[in-house]
Amino acid sequence: MNMEITSKKEAPLLSRLEIGAEIGFESSTPSNKDVLKEIGSKLKVEESLIRIKSIYTNFGRKKAKVSAYIYSSKENMEKIEGKPRKQRRLEKEAALKAKQGEAAQEEKKETPAAK
Repeated sequence: MNMEITSKKEAPLLSRLEIGAEIGFESSTPSNKDVLKEIGSKLKVEESLIRIKSIYTNFGRKKAKVSAYIYSSKENMEKIEGKPRKQRRLEKEAALKAKQGEAAQEEKKETPAAK
């Protein structure tokens, strides 16, 4: 996979760098993780500060257009972007399980053991 950065735009109010790139690949469209590693190594930036916005391919071509944001700090990224969908879902499921566990314990306390 080879990458060429086509545009860089500084957004000082959002504390980020908006980049556009073209990626050439041989087999299937690269995953977000692969693109993240490539951008991180190409621009010498920590991968945790990068958010991939889109990867678009044209039918039959072995090239993709990528847009991504590179934030100046983790705090700024979390303030602007929020948490990723997967992380929000996992937190919601954990809270639901905890709530169900509490409800089950309360039911056991309320109903005395039948003899």
